[in-house]
Amino acid sequence: MIVHHWDTDGICSAAMMIKMHDDENWTPKIGNYYLDDDDLKYLSTCGHDEIIVVDINMENVHEICKFASLRIYDHHISQPINCAKEHYNPYLWGEKFPSATTVIMKRFCMEANYLVALGIIGDNGPRCMELDEYEIVKRVMEKENVSFDYLENVVQLLDSSYRVGDRRGVIENVHLALQGLEDIANENRLIRSADIVEKEVNKWVEKANFINNILMLRMQSNMNIISLVARRLVWGNVGQTAVVLNEKDDKDELYVRSTEKDLSIIISRAKKFGYNAGGKREVVGVVLPKGEGEKFMKHVLEVIM
Repeated sequence: MIVHHWDTDGICSAAMMIKMHDDENWTPKIGNYYLDDDDLKYLSTCGHDEIIVVDINMENVHEICKFASLRIYDHHISQPINCAKEHYNPYLWGEKFPSATTVIMKRFCMEANYLVALGIIGDNGPRCMELDEYEIVKRVMEKENVSFDYLENVVQLLDSSYRVGDRRGVIENVHLALQGLEDIANENRLIRSADIVEKEVNKWVEKANFINNILMLRMQSNMNIISLVARRLVWGNVGQTAVVLNEKDDKDELYVRSTEKDLSIIISRAKKFGYNAGGKREVVGVVLPKGEGEKFMKHVLEVIM
């Protein structure tokens, strides 16, 4: 069983693993960076004696070791999972990789194909042009005879499933990704959901305000778009930091993205307060109980101001 993140990098990472293992794939509940009781029950009874986790750092992933052999391939901030048969994450030895697809490519000496490129673009957007790994993207563009804008659109299509809350669609997207770029680009299911997402994102992006050189936004949307909103704000304003608080009907979400500040301390602070949090040096996502986002915002501002 391959357990993966719900975004493009996670989808393409799972697709790369399926190429090697021809296995079933599954994603946790969208927005949960942990396995809840229902998820653990499913994984423990699904009949798989090995579970491979890609592109997601779940705080209780060690629970899998109680009923299956565990392997992890990731690039997020993490602590060693000692019970895992293999925990391959360059962060653990001080290296930074732009995507889980590049981690898997290196670990298994795989070809730098369109799946790797989509993972790079998915996690970095246009800023991937500043990375050494952009050479991979350029080679894929030449080989597939497509533009960067085309690949970006494919990323938005794959991401649209989780953004509208379609968990089953996320799982299906792994197999769609294996069919090729054209099949993704022409999938009507994704085109419809991407259109819905784009309208919702545009509505909120224009409401952000600068406060002490930081883009701040308080929004209310039940779609899973907080990361995309923060990316649009930062990628559209060179050298900026964005803080987005989303007050959903059932919980609060806080997302911070920066091109110039080390945000990793926010993760440890959030966990100290008992919140679910994860990310990388340049991006942090926190899930909080309803009504507590505003309170934790003060601690975020202490770090970035």
